[in-house]
Amino acid sequence: MTAALVDDTPTSRSSGLRIAFVAPARYPVREPFAGGLEAFCHTTVRALREEGHSVDFFAAKGSDGNVKDFELPGVDWGSNAAEATDTTYPAGGRERENEAFVQLRRLLVGRGYDVVHNNSLNPFMFPGDHSPEPLPMVTTLHTPELPEVVRAVRAAGEGAGRFAAVSPVTADDWGIPHPISVIPNGVNVSTWRPGPGGRSAIWFGRLVPEKGAHLAIEACRLLGLPLLLAGRKGDHAYFQAEIAPRLDGGRVRWLGELSHAELRALVGRCAVSLVTPRWEEPFGLVALESMACGTPVAAFARGGLGALLRDAPAALAEPDDVVSLAQAVHSALHIKRPGVRDWVVRNYSLTRTARRYAELYREVAFR
Repeated sequence: MTAALVDDTPTSRSSGLRIAFVAPARYPVREPFAGGLEAFCHTTVRALREEGHSVDFFAAKGSDGNVKDFELPGVDWGSNAAEATDTTYPAGGRERENEAFVQLRRLLVGRGYDVVHNNSLNPFMFPGDHSPEPLPMVTTLHTPELPEVVRAVRAAGEGAGRFAAVSPVTADDWGIPHPISVIPNGVNVSTWRPGPGGRSAIWFGRLVPEKGAHLAIEACRLLGLPLLLAGRKGDHAYFQAEIAPRLDGGRVRWLGELSHAELRALVGRCAVSLVTPRWEEPFGLVALESMACGTPVAAFARGGLGALLRDAPAALAEPDDVVSLAQAVHSALHIKRPGVRDWVVRNYSLTRTARRYAELYREVAFR
Protein backbone atom coordinates (compact mmCIF):
# COMPACT_ATOMS: atom_id res chain seq x y z
CA MET A 1 0.00 0.00 0.00
CA THR A 2 1.15 3.53 -0.79
CA ALA A 3 -0.56 6.76 0.15
CA ALA A 4 -0.58 9.95 -1.87
CA LEU A 5 -2.17 13.28 -1.06
CA VAL A 6 -4.56 14.34 -3.82
CA ASP A 7 -3.61 17.69 -5.41
CA ASP A 8 -4.84 20.66 -3.36
CA THR A 9 -5.70 22.66 -6.50
CA PRO A 10 -7.63 20.37 -8.84
CA THR A 11 -8.70 21.67 -12.20
CA SER A 12 -12.39 22.32 -12.84
CA ARG A 13 -14.26 20.58 -15.65
CA SER A 14 -17.61 21.62 -17.03
CA SER A 15 -19.12 18.15 -17.50
CA GLY A 16 -20.80 16.68 -14.45
CA LEU A 17 -20.54 13.03 -13.48
CA ARG A 18 -23.30 10.55 -12.74
CA ILE A 19 -22.42 9.32 -9.25
CA ALA A 20 -23.85 6.70 -6.92
CA PHE A 21 -22.91 7.72 -3.38
CA VAL A 22 -23.27 4.89 -0.86
CA ALA A 23 -23.55 5.56 2.87
CA PRO A 24 -23.22 3.11 5.76
CA ALA A 25 -26.43 1.23 6.57
CA ARG A 26 -26.61 1.50 10.35
CA TYR A 27 -28.32 4.89 10.81
CA PRO A 28 -30.45 7.23 8.69
CA VAL A 29 -28.40 10.09 7.29
CA ARG A 30 -30.34 13.11 8.56
CA GLU A 31 -30.09 15.71 11.28
CA PRO A 32 -29.26 15.30 14.07
CA PHE A 33 -26.55 13.16 12.50
CA ALA A 34 -25.70 9.92 14.26
CA GLY A 35 -21.99 10.65 13.88
CA GLY A 36 -19.27 12.27 11.82
CA LEU A 37 -19.51 9.70 9.01
CA GLU A 38 -23.19 10.42 8.50
CA ALA A 39 -22.48 14.16 8.52
CA PHE A 40 -19.69 13.62 5.97
CA CYS A 41 -22.02 11.73 3.62
CA HIS A 42 -24.81 14.30 3.82
CA THR A 43 -22.63 17.37 3.37
CA THR A 44 -20.45 15.83 0.65
CA VAL A 45 -23.45 14.76 -1.42
CA ARG A 46 -24.77 18.31 -1.22
CA ALA A 47 -21.38 19.77 -2.17
CA LEU A 48 -21.05 17.44 -5.16
CA ARG A 49 -24.51 18.42 -6.39
CA GLU A 50 -23.61 22.09 -6.02
CA GLU A 51 -20.53 21.40 -8.16
CA GLY A 52 -22.84 20.24 -10.98
CA HIS A 53 -22.74 16.45 -10.57
CA SER A 54 -25.77 14.15 -10.64
CA VAL A 55 -25.68 12.20 -7.37
CA ASP A 56 -27.95 9.30 -6.41
CA PHE A 57 -27.60 8.86 -2.67
CA PHE A 58 -28.08 5.33 -1.28
CA ALA A 59 -28.60 5.27 2.47
CA ALA A 60 -30.70 3.84 5.28
CA LYS A 61 -34.46 4.24 5.36
CA GLY A 62 -35.40 7.62 6.79
CA SER A 63 -32.41 9.46 5.33
CA ASP A 64 -32.58 12.93 3.84
CA GLY A 65 -32.25 13.25 0.06
CA ASN A 66 -31.63 9.56 -0.64
CA VAL A 67 -32.95 7.26 -3.37
CA LYS A 68 -36.30 5.98 -2.11
CA ASP A 69 -36.72 2.97 -4.40
CA PHE A 70 -33.84 1.17 -2.67
CA GLU A 71 -33.10 1.89 0.98
CA LEU A 72 -30.66 0.14 3.29
CA PRO A 73 -32.25 -1.52 6.33
CA GLY A 74 -30.65 0.25 9.29
CA VAL A 75 -30.25 -1.48 12.65
CA ASP A 76 -33.37 -1.94 14.79
CA TRP A 77 -32.80 -2.95 18.39
CA GLY A 78 -36.53 -3.01 19.15
CA SER A 79 -37.22 -3.74 22.80
CA ASN A 80 -33.48 -4.25 23.45
CA ALA A 81 -32.52 -0.60 22.99
CA ALA A 82 -30.55 -0.58 26.25
CA GLU A 83 -28.12 -3.07 24.66
CA ALA A 84 -27.50 -0.90 21.59
CA THR A 85 -23.97 0.09 20.59
CA ASP A 86 -22.53 1.60 17.41
CA THR A 87 -20.55 -1.53 16.56
CA THR A 88 -22.75 -4.54 17.37
CA TYR A 89 -26.01 -5.93 15.97
CA PRO A 90 -29.19 -7.47 17.31
CA ALA A 91 -29.95 -11.03 16.26
CA GLY A 92 -30.10 -11.25 12.47
CA GLY A 93 -29.10 -7.60 11.98
CA ARG A 94 -25.72 -8.22 10.37
CA GLU A 95 -27.19 -10.80 8.00
CA ARG A 96 -29.93 -8.38 6.87
CA GLU A 97 -27.34 -5.67 6.27
CA ASN A 98 -25.06 -7.95 4.24
CA GLU A 99 -27.93 -9.12 2.04
CA ALA A 100 -28.96 -5.51 1.44
CA PHE A 101 -25.46 -4.68 0.17
CA VAL A 102 -25.48 -7.72 -2.12
CA GLN A 103 -28.72 -6.44 -3.66
CA LEU A 104 -27.41 -2.86 -3.82
CA ARG A 105 -24.25 -3.90 -5.64
CA ARG A 106 -26.27 -5.77 -8.26
CA LEU A 107 -28.52 -2.74 -8.71
CA LEU A 108 -25.55 -0.40 -9.16
CA VAL A 109 -24.02 -2.71 -11.77
CA GLY A 110 -27.25 -2.56 -13.76
CA ARG A 111 -27.62 1.21 -13.62
CA GLY A 112 -24.27 2.02 -15.21
CA TYR A 113 -23.04 4.95 -13.12
CA ASP A 114 -19.85 6.78 -14.06
CA VAL A 115 -18.56 6.07 -10.58
CA VAL A 116 -19.72 4.56 -7.29
CA HIS A 117 -18.43 6.20 -4.11
CA ASN A 118 -18.57 3.56 -1.39
CA ASN A 119 -18.48 4.79 2.22
CA SER A 120 -20.06 1.69 3.73
CA LEU A 121 -17.04 -0.54 4.40
CA ASN A 122 -19.29 -3.56 3.91
CA PRO A 123 -17.36 -6.46 2.33
CA PHE A 124 -20.21 -7.30 -0.03
CA MET A 125 -19.73 -4.03 -1.94
CA PHE A 126 -16.65 -5.63 -3.50
CA PRO A 127 -16.87 -8.21 -6.31
CA GLY A 128 -17.17 -11.86 -5.36
CA ASP A 129 -19.31 -14.90 -5.97
CA HIS A 130 -22.36 -12.89 -4.94
CA SER A 131 -21.76 -10.32 -7.71
CA PRO A 132 -18.63 -10.79 -9.86
CA GLU A 133 -19.32 -7.92 -12.27
CA PRO A 134 -16.94 -4.93 -12.28
CA LEU A 135 -17.93 -1.55 -10.86
CA PRO A 136 -16.09 1.77 -11.31
CA MET A 137 -15.78 2.27 -7.55
CA VAL A 138 -13.96 4.53 -5.10
CA THR A 139 -14.00 3.40 -1.46
CA THR A 140 -13.19 5.85 1.31
CA LEU A 141 -11.57 4.35 4.41
CA HIS A 142 -13.09 6.16 7.38
CA THR A 143 -11.94 3.76 10.13
CA PRO A 144 -8.94 1.76 11.22
CA GLU A 145 -8.46 -1.52 9.37
CA LEU A 146 -11.38 -3.96 9.33
CA PRO A 147 -10.20 -7.56 8.73
CA GLU A 148 -13.35 -8.69 6.88
CA VAL A 149 -12.99 -5.80 4.42
CA VAL A 150 -9.28 -6.48 3.89
CA ARG A 151 -10.12 -10.10 3.01
CA ALA A 152 -12.77 -8.98 0.49
CA VAL A 153 -10.41 -6.43 -1.09
CA ARG A 154 -7.55 -8.92 -1.42
CA ALA A 155 -9.87 -11.51 -2.95
CA ALA A 156 -11.17 -8.97 -5.48
CA GLY A 157 -7.71 -7.86 -6.61
CA GLU A 158 -7.80 -5.03 -9.14
CA GLY A 159 -11.58 -5.37 -9.28
CA ALA A 160 -11.81 -3.80 -5.82
CA GLY A 161 -11.42 -0.35 -7.42
CA ARG A 162 -9.67 2.72 -6.07
CA PHE A 163 -9.25 3.80 -2.46
CA ALA A 164 -9.11 7.04 -0.50
CA ALA A 165 -8.44 7.60 3.19
CA VAL A 166 -9.32 10.55 5.39
CA SER A 167 -5.77 10.88 6.76
CA PRO A 168 -2.26 9.51 6.17
CA VAL A 169 -2.49 7.67 9.50
CA THR A 170 -5.61 5.81 8.35
CA ALA A 171 -4.07 5.05 4.96
CA ASP A 172 -1.00 3.54 6.64
CA ASP A 173 -3.20 1.43 8.94
CA TRP A 174 -4.81 -0.52 6.10
CA GLY A 175 -2.93 -3.59 4.90
CA ILE A 176 -4.29 -3.71 1.36
CA PRO A 177 -2.20 -4.07 -1.83
CA HIS A 178 -3.68 -0.97 -3.42
CA PRO A 179 -2.55 2.66 -3.59
CA ILE A 180 -4.58 4.91 -1.30
CA SER A 181 -5.19 8.59 -2.06
CA VAL A 182 -5.39 10.81 1.02
CA ILE A 183 -8.37 13.17 0.83
CA PRO A 184 -9.05 14.90 4.15
CA ASN A 185 -12.61 15.63 5.16
CA GLY A 186 -13.85 19.19 4.85
CA VAL A 187 -16.20 21.47 6.72
CA ASN A 188 -18.82 23.79 5.27
CA VAL A 189 -17.32 27.12 6.27
CA SER A 190 -20.40 28.93 4.98
CA THR A 191 -22.62 27.36 7.64
CA TRP A 192 -20.10 26.81 10.46
CA ARG A 193 -19.64 30.53 11.04
CA PRO A 194 -17.60 32.52 13.58
CA GLY A 195 -19.15 32.95 17.00
CA PRO A 196 -18.41 35.34 19.85
CA GLY A 197 -17.07 32.74 22.25
CA GLY A 198 -18.17 32.47 25.87
CA ARG A 199 -17.31 31.11 29.29
CA SER A 200 -18.10 27.40 28.88
CA ALA A 201 -16.22 24.57 27.25
CA ILE A 202 -17.98 22.16 24.89
CA TRP A 203 -17.63 18.51 23.95
CA PHE A 204 -19.81 17.18 21.13
CA GLY A 205 -20.06 13.92 19.25
CA ARG A 206 -21.09 10.32 19.87
CA LEU A 207 -21.16 9.32 23.53
CA VAL A 208 -19.25 6.06 23.21
CA PRO A 209 -16.19 4.70 25.06
CA GLU A 210 -13.75 5.39 22.21
CA LYS A 211 -14.64 9.11 22.18
CA GLY A 212 -13.74 9.61 25.85
CA ALA A 213 -16.19 12.32 26.94
CA HIS A 214 -15.74 11.38 30.61
CA LEU A 215 -12.10 12.48 30.39
CA ALA A 216 -13.20 15.86 29.08
CA ILE A 217 -15.42 16.20 32.16
CA GLU A 218 -12.54 15.41 34.48
CA ALA A 219 -10.17 17.88 32.77
CA CYS A 220 -12.71 20.70 33.00
CA ARG A 221 -13.30 19.90 36.68
CA LEU A 222 -9.59 20.36 37.36
CA LEU A 223 -9.86 23.85 35.86
CA GLY A 224 -13.24 24.77 37.37
CA LEU A 225 -14.50 25.30 33.82
CA PRO A 226 -18.18 24.67 32.98
CA LEU A 227 -18.66 21.98 30.32
CA LEU A 228 -21.57 21.38 27.95
CA LEU A 229 -21.98 17.96 26.33
CA ALA A 230 -24.00 17.50 23.14
CA GLY A 231 -24.52 14.24 21.29
CA ARG A 232 -26.21 10.90 20.97
CA LYS A 233 -25.96 7.99 23.40
CA GLY A 234 -24.07 5.63 21.14
CA ASP A 235 -23.48 3.14 23.95
CA HIS A 236 -26.10 3.09 26.68
CA ALA A 237 -23.97 1.10 29.14
CA TYR A 238 -21.09 3.57 28.78
CA PHE A 239 -23.40 6.53 29.27
CA GLN A 240 -24.88 5.09 32.46
CA ALA A 241 -21.50 4.09 33.88
CA GLU A 242 -19.29 7.04 32.92
CA ILE A 243 -21.39 10.05 31.90
CA ALA A 244 -24.60 10.09 33.94
CA PRO A 245 -22.82 9.98 37.35
CA ARG A 246 -20.69 13.00 36.35
CA LEU A 247 -23.61 15.22 35.34
CA ASP A 248 -24.60 17.77 37.95
CA GLY A 249 -27.12 19.94 36.10
CA GLY A 250 -24.90 22.98 36.64
CA ARG A 251 -21.23 22.96 35.73
CA VAL A 252 -21.53 19.71 33.72
CA ARG A 253 -24.63 19.40 31.56
CA TRP A 254 -25.71 17.07 28.76
CA LEU A 255 -27.94 18.77 26.18
CA GLY A 256 -28.85 15.68 24.16
CA GLU A 257 -28.85 15.59 20.37
CA LEU A 258 -28.99 18.94 18.61
CA SER A 259 -29.66 19.97 15.03
CA HIS A 260 -26.66 21.27 13.14
CA ALA A 261 -28.04 24.81 13.33
CA GLU A 262 -28.39 24.54 17.11
CA LEU A 263 -24.97 22.94 17.41
CA ARG A 264 -23.24 25.56 15.28
CA ALA A 265 -24.72 28.36 17.36
CA LEU A 266 -23.74 26.63 20.60
CA VAL A 267 -20.16 25.88 19.55
CA GLY A 268 -19.67 29.49 18.48
CA ARG A 269 -20.74 30.66 21.95
CA CYS A 270 -18.18 28.47 23.76
CA ALA A 271 -14.65 29.31 24.83
CA VAL A 272 -12.96 26.03 23.90
CA SER A 273 -13.84 22.65 22.40
CA LEU A 274 -12.47 19.36 23.77
CA VAL A 275 -11.82 16.38 21.47
CA THR A 276 -10.82 13.28 23.41
CA PRO A 277 -10.42 10.11 21.31
CA ARG A 278 -9.38 6.93 23.09
CA TRP A 279 -8.77 5.11 19.82
CA GLU A 280 -6.69 5.88 16.75
CA GLU A 281 -9.11 8.58 15.58
CA PRO A 282 -9.04 8.52 11.76
CA PHE A 283 -9.81 12.22 11.34
CA GLY A 284 -11.91 14.11 13.90
CA LEU A 285 -14.35 16.29 11.96
CA VAL A 286 -15.66 17.88 15.17
CA ALA A 287 -12.30 19.63 15.56
CA LEU A 288 -12.65 21.36 12.19
CA GLU A 289 -16.28 22.25 12.86
CA SER A 290 -15.30 23.86 16.14
CA MET A 291 -12.42 25.76 14.59
CA ALA A 292 -14.61 27.01 11.73
CA CYS A 293 -16.64 28.75 14.45
CA GLY A 294 -13.43 30.30 15.78
CA THR A 295 -13.59 28.08 18.87
CA PRO A 296 -10.11 26.76 19.68
CA VAL A 297 -9.58 23.04 20.24
CA ALA A 298 -7.81 21.09 22.96
CA ALA A 299 -7.38 17.49 21.85
CA PHE A 300 -5.59 14.23 22.54
CA ALA A 301 -2.76 13.81 20.02
CA ARG A 302 -3.94 10.47 18.71
CA GLY A 303 -4.31 8.98 15.24
CA GLY A 304 -5.25 11.13 12.29
CA LEU A 305 -6.53 13.83 14.63
CA GLY A 306 -3.09 14.34 16.13
CA ALA A 307 -1.54 14.60 12.68
CA LEU A 308 -4.28 16.97 11.49
CA LEU A 309 -3.74 19.42 14.36
CA ARG A 310 0.04 19.17 14.63
CA ASP A 311 0.61 22.43 12.76
CA ALA A 312 -2.75 24.01 13.56
CA PRO A 313 -3.62 26.81 16.00
CA ALA A 314 -4.74 24.19 18.54
CA ALA A 315 -3.48 22.66 21.78
CA LEU A 316 -2.55 18.96 21.94
CA ALA A 317 -2.42 16.72 25.00
CA GLU A 318 -0.92 13.34 25.80
CA PRO A 319 -3.52 10.63 25.07
CA ASP A 320 -5.65 9.54 28.04
CA ASP A 321 -3.88 12.00 30.36
CA VAL A 322 -6.43 14.22 32.14
CA VAL A 323 -3.81 16.56 33.60
CA SER A 324 -2.19 17.04 30.20
CA LEU A 325 -5.64 17.68 28.72
CA ALA A 326 -6.38 20.31 31.35
CA GLN A 327 -3.12 22.03 30.49
CA ALA A 328 -4.04 21.93 26.79
CA VAL A 329 -7.43 23.47 27.56
CA HIS A 330 -5.71 26.27 29.47
CA SER A 331 -3.43 26.89 26.48
CA ALA A 332 -6.30 26.79 23.99
CA LEU A 333 -8.18 29.46 25.91
CA HIS A 334 -5.43 31.90 24.92
CA ILE A 335 -5.54 31.17 21.16
CA LYS A 336 -7.01 34.02 19.11
CA ARG A 337 -10.31 33.06 17.51
CA PRO A 338 -9.88 34.71 14.06
CA GLY A 339 -6.70 32.77 13.34
CA VAL A 340 -8.39 29.52 14.31
CA ARG A 341 -11.13 29.98 11.71
CA ASP A 342 -8.77 31.30 9.03
CA TRP A 343 -6.69 28.11 9.24
CA VAL A 344 -9.75 25.93 8.50
CA VAL A 345 -10.99 28.14 5.67
CA ARG A 346 -7.58 28.02 3.99
CA ASN A 347 -7.00 24.30 4.37
CA TYR A 348 -10.16 22.27 4.93
CA SER A 349 -13.20 23.72 3.16
CA LEU A 350 -15.91 21.29 2.04
CA THR A 351 -15.74 22.62 -1.53
CA ARG A 352 -12.08 21.67 -1.75
CA THR A 353 -12.89 18.16 -0.50
CA ALA A 354 -15.66 17.72 -3.10
CA ARG A 355 -13.35 18.84 -5.91
CA ARG A 356 -10.60 16.48 -4.81
CA TYR A 357 -13.07 13.59 -4.93
CA ALA A 358 -14.33 14.67 -8.36
CA GLU A 359 -10.77 14.43 -9.70
CA LEU A 360 -10.44 10.91 -8.33
CA TYR A 361 -13.86 9.97 -9.70
CA ARG A 362 -12.78 11.07 -13.19
CA GLU A 363 -9.69 8.90 -13.01
CA VAL A 364 -11.93 5.92 -12.27
CA ALA A 365 -14.72 6.80 -14.70
CA PHE A 366 -12.63 7.60 -17.76
CA ARG A 367 -9.67 5.22 -17.56
